[in-house]
Amino acid sequence: MSEEKAEVQETETHTANSETAESPPINDESGDSPEAEVLAKLTAEYEAYKAESEARHDQMLRTIAEFDNSRKRVEREKEESLKYALESFVKELIPTVDSIERAIQSTKESQDFAAIAEGVEMIYKGILSTLEKRGVTPIEAVNEPFDPTQHEAAMHVESEEVPENRVIEEWQKGYMLNNRVIRPSMVSVSKGKGEQVAESEAPNIEEKESNE
Repeated sequence: MSEEKAEVQETETHTANSETAESPPINDESGDSPEAEVLAKLTAEYEAYKAESEARHDQMLRTIAEFDNSRKRVEREKEESLKYALESFVKELIPTVDSIERAIQSTKESQDFAAIAEGVEMIYKGILSTLEKRGVTPIEAVNEPFDPTQHEAAMHVESEEVPENRVIEEWQKGYMLNNRVIRPSMVSVSKGKGEQVAESEAPNIEEKESNE
């Protein structure tokens, strides 16, 4: 009986081993599935997009900071420019002020009015020269066609010599700054032959300016 039992056990063991050998191995193919490949691809694309987005964000922040610094620098330079823009003009004008002071003093010490007048004329020319260097020029008026953008008509008078709509007389000189009128000339304008429509006396310039 023992031998028969041993043979039965041996037969069962052999059968089990045969079944085990014949059964194909079970492989875990979950790592190589299409879903896993798609997930891995999407993850890689996300990481690449995230890195690119962060890099662009950092670049944008640097650009904004550089722009802000540039803006502040320009504002500082503008403030400094405006603060000292008149420095050179004032330096050129101060000698003229000195000349005016000497002229005033000379009127107290001398009665030579011809010399005083000559000195005042020199001061006047010096001021005009300084202004011209800065783009300030007088407006031509007398005998010029009336231009409402440069001339202000104080009155219209008849004239047989001066054609109609031409300036006959200048009561107050006008000036331009770099081709821009900063004060129009106050003038009398010819209306040709006819009645005078305003008083012939000079207009009260001081009163007009005080009203303005």
